[in-house]
Amino acid sequence: MQFDLFTAPGITNSALTDLSQMQALLQRWTERRWLRALDAQLPQTLHQLAAEPNPLVWLLTALLCHQYGRGHSCILLQDLLNDPDGLLSLPPQNQFLQRFSDRPSAILQGLTLQDYRTALAQSSWLQGEGGAPLVLADERLYLHRLYQAEQQVKQQINRRVSTVLPLPVNIAEQLEALFPPTEKTDPDWQKLACAMALQRRFAIITGGPGTGKTTTVVKLLALLQQSTAASLTIKLAAPTGKAAVRLTESISGARVKLSEQLSPEQLERIPTDVTTLHRLLGAVPNRRSFKHNSDNPLQLDVLVVDEASMVDLEMMAALLAALPERAQLVLLGDKDQLSSVEAGSVLGDLCRGADLGGYSSDTLALLTPFSALPLGKWQGDGTVLNQATVMLRHSHRFDASSGIGQLAAAVNRGGTSAPALFARFDDITLLEGNSSQALKATVVAGYRQYLQLMQQPATDREHWATAVLGGYSRFQLLCALRSGDWGVEGLNQQISQWLSSAGLIDARQHWYAGRPVMMQRNNYSLGLMNGDIGITLFDPQSGQLRVVFQLADGSLKWVLPSRLTEVETAFAITVHKSQGSEFTHCCLVLPADNSPLLSRELLYTGITRAKQQFTLLCTNPALLQQSIARRVARSSGL
Repeated sequence: MQFDLFTAPGITNSALTDLSQMQALLQRWTERRWLRALDAQLPQTLHQLAAEPNPLVWLLTALLCHQYGRGHSCILLQDLLNDPDGLLSLPPQNQFLQRFSDRPSAILQGLTLQDYRTALAQSSWLQGEGGAPLVLADERLYLHRLYQAEQQVKQQINRRVSTVLPLPVNIAEQLEALFPPTEKTDPDWQKLACAMALQRRFAIITGGPGTGKTTTVVKLLALLQQSTAASLTIKLAAPTGKAAVRLTESISGARVKLSEQLSPEQLERIPTDVTTLHRLLGAVPNRRSFKHNSDNPLQLDVLVVDEASMVDLEMMAALLAALPERAQLVLLGDKDQLSSVEAGSVLGDLCRGADLGGYSSDTLALLTPFSALPLGKWQGDGTVLNQATVMLRHSHRFDASSGIGQLAAAVNRGGTSAPALFARFDDITLLEGNSSQALKATVVAGYRQYLQLMQQPATDREHWATAVLGGYSRFQLLCALRSGDWGVEGLNQQISQWLSSAGLIDARQHWYAGRPVMMQRNNYSLGLMNGDIGITLFDPQSGQLRVVFQLADGSLKWVLPSRLTEVETAFAITVHKSQGSEFTHCCLVLPADNSPLLSRELLYTGITRAKQQFTLLCTNPALLQQSIARRVARSSGL
């Protein structure tokens, strides 16, 4: 089908005027793995519902679907001019790419912003009566569902941050009791975070590992409970079961540490039960909807969400919709970590500029009474969100003598000093060149503990299984990629062979004692979520293999292997899947070749999963610096 696209003289590529040629182009891109099959199929499916003769709209729709799969909420029309090749999964720095006359930059050469606007304005796929599948807003092209989610997040947050709540009369004394004066030369950001959050229905407390986010929120909850005669209904949530378990442990530990500052009655009113967001909202199997929504809101006064960097755009929209108007929402997380697996970079977007403070004179007037030090350095013309955000800046876990902390900071700054740090600190190790034998030794030593615990007599079934799960969490191998020899798939096979050769497992069958598995999809009938990890054990009661998972409340769930159809071996997992978890020793493996997935955020997230020891395997020395230099920037309108 021919389509008279534009009269602009620069438009010469036939794929933009002939629909059959555009279909062939999308097929070629799919065969080269520049696109997913799903991306090329979407315009075909929409065409069957509402005919669209313009090949350019087909191309934009396929690119939009592909960007959605890569975590972007939208496409900026300006990116079609600046870097159209960046909208596909092209090999990085591929010297042969220029050979392809059908790469996006060649196909779209000569087009202007007005050309894109005109094509989309004429399309029946653009939002109109009946809710068409595409939306063009502020020079951004969206899938309709994501546009709606983004608008809901904007509207809900703007409404919540616009109100300043009154503080209790004696709040200064209460804050002073929980945050005694110190000799530090920097403001007490934990104290200021509490003062900020007490005055907002929406607040963000961000900071790196060990900066005291959990301790701060426990003190905040104590202050909130003290501010009212009636007991508040407080809920704690995290994106994954593993993150929920870790938050439960952290809050329990923080309560013990605060036993001298808070009375037993005050501590008792601080909850320790943490649930996943899916369970909190009441996920409906096989549907995107939840039991709790704007028509059936959650029954709570305060909600704290940990590991908020993992929360995607649509989940955040659903969460905000289900919050009652009176409720206070506090997000905790590290803004510098990898964004969510699904589309959006919500926490990163909301925390933009948090490093600088950006506080207005009104905000400083609210905070200054609670600071022993002047805050003028942090004044600026920040957004309304900056006025509800506090960044914790001092790590209590990693000091100047910690290689893990120094390495994470160096990577986060994007400097060139990171590789040299490995020679200066004992808690970080760099394996370079052909390091397969060194990796084998690291992995076998790392997993030996839990596998030996597994072989001990199980006099107490629950205690034994808990010890094995705890032993497993002491070491984890992380990968940047899924495929390839240095990816999850290749290394899981290799590690199984190494552990078998060491006599630690017998992996001749698909299911064997010691096999760790990770859920790949939510299984609501079992109460297990995507990302949950279980260990295969011989059940002392039945004598049969069972997979044991630790749930968010700390209890154990024993499952028949036959009921777990969508799981993967988890000796090696991706950095993305490790979010919300921490390990005593963490080993990150980078591939031999460059990949667009290698980024500063991925390295930082991998490094900060380690509590005591971090090992990096990098067979290509140049790759480390290239990864540090590459930043992830997801397109969005937040």
